[in-house]
Amino acid sequence: MDTVRGANQAACLRFLADADDAQTVGVISAGTGLSRPTVHAVLDDLLEAGLVEPTEPSTAGPGRPARAFRFAREAGLVAGVDLGPRGVRAIICDLSGRRVAYTELKQEPTPDLIQHAVRFAADETGVDVGSIRAVGVALPGVIEPNGYLRASLALPELVGLQIADVVGQDLGKPVAVDNDIKLAALAEQRVGAGRGYSDVVYLQIGQRLSVSIVLNGVIRQGRHRLAGELGAQRGMRWTRNAQRGQLMWASHPTGEEVLTAAAEGDAGAQAEIEDFCAQIAARIATVLLTVDPEVVVVRGGLARDSGVLLRPLVAAVENELVFPERPPFVASALGREAVVLGAVGNAFDRFGSDIYGVKDYPSPWHRIPLITERTTT
Repeated sequence: MDTVRGANQAACLRFLADADDAQTVGVISAGTGLSRPTVHAVLDDLLEAGLVEPTEPSTAGPGRPARAFRFAREAGLVAGVDLGPRGVRAIICDLSGRRVAYTELKQEPTPDLIQHAVRFAADETGVDVGSIRAVGVALPGVIEPNGYLRASLALPELVGLQIADVVGQDLGKPVAVDNDIKLAALAEQRVGAGRGYSDVVYLQIGQRLSVSIVLNGVIRQGRHRLAGELGAQRGMRWTRNAQRGQLMWASHPTGEEVLTAAAEGDAGAQAEIEDFCAQIAARIATVLLTVDPEVVVVRGGLARDSGVLLRPLVAAVENELVFPERPPFVASALGREAVVLGAVGNAFDRFGSDIYGVKDYPSPWHRIPLITERTTT
């Protein structure tokens, strides 16, 4: 009985969450397929929980107007934080997944910076930090399920800390912590360039080259949380000039600058990109033959410059493959926001029951903001 009741609550709440205006019992009944008495009973539960509120119907007619109800999306908040070696990004979403606050801070990374970023984003936009019901955190490194940072080349000063406990005790909310590249892959699979695919390989080319895998819509973690950590292989170097996993470039200081220059016709930069793709192609081909994904999402540089990377990368990988079948390579749709969006989405996934008080209520990924433009090769 409780299972049926929970499913009915989730159906009504989802219907109201997707509606822009308040809806009457009759409309909710028609939209969910539930009887009017059932809808009345469900709305009583949701009213008591503070998840819906009664309003006047949007149209008036003769006689007594029917009561209408709206999703109280502002009744609670969920935060996501991306902490890296150069600073932090924080996003706060309402219960429908819509963004209500966002901030970026360029500061030295500390555990306290996570909470500070959340409070700063809330204060900046005037939302109540006390309304936050859960927090998702993304960190570079190997992270245990309980939020313990076991290893990190990018944040060595935080290694050994129970990040989930530190943040949770300060904010007084449940905290989900996971690897930044894995969360970026999840976000791209749910609402980005990998949307509509179940099996996605995510490749990020920045200061380092990172790989993450989503299989059947779930992040592939592995027994020791090491899936995708190709840089952890002793002696493995993505390129000849890489130093401790960091990519080094000759024609320009950073990979983004190399890609931009190549897109603008710089012959030296174009040659360096082609050589770079040739060097990494064998490793990428090995991943593809191991996983056989439906799509490869690539993030490297600015979105407008994606083609200058995708074309030589695809050509180099094809040279490594015997079989003609290969997945499409597409440019990231979420760009640098992929990690923080993955962090807040992961909090919705992990703590849905705590956030809504409704069992099996689906995470509002479809409402989380995204950039829809993509390039395919």
